[in-house]
Amino acid sequence: MSQSRRVFVTVVVALAIVGLSACAKAPVDAINQAQSALQAAGDAEAATYAPEAWEAAQAAVNAAVAEVEVQNAKFALTRSYKQASQMLTTAQESAAAAKDAAVAGKEAMAVAVADAIATIEAQLVTADEMLASLATCRKRPKGFAGDLEIMRRNVDGLRTQLVDVQATADTGNYFEADAMADGLLEGLAAVVADLENAKATLGR
Repeated sequence: MSQSRRVFVTVVVALAIVGLSACAKAPVDAINQAQSALQAAGDAEAATYAPEAWEAAQAAVNAAVAEVEVQNAKFALTRSYKQASQMLTTAQESAAAAKDAAVAGKEAMAVAVADAIATIEAQLVTADEMLASLATCRKRPKGFAGDLEIMRRNVDGLRTQLVDVQATADTGNYFEADAMADGLLEGLAAVVADLENAKATLGR
């Protein structure tokens, strides 16, 4: 082999080695970290207590993974995972933020449920006092005893519902407990209004 031929072959081999070493590698670790962060946000119930942050995190992770797949589909020497790596970093941060938002949202909901339960308990006491006052009323129009019994049953039914609200809250399902408490408050407000009307009618 001539000297020039030998040099040419050496250069080609050298360029091939450089090209192979320069082939970009998929950021597998970054993908795993982003997906793990998203899983942690899901475990923290971000979908329930921080839905907007959860959707943003999901979109960020999906977009980053999609960019990796785009690069994977290219010829080895033309791949570049620089943008994908940046997107994965942002996605991981977004997932972490969703988790933090979920934890904060759940804590806030727990406080709201506790406050609602306290309000319901206070209103039940008020309803009991109103029932007791009406029960001692000497003025008893026709049908009054039956109406009073219905109102008493309504109050007792609401008290039973409160037990269910507390039990649901005790399981940590504050979102459902909050919805239950809202419905109970509406029902209790209607019963108290009926009791107030009855007192007004009887002049109590």
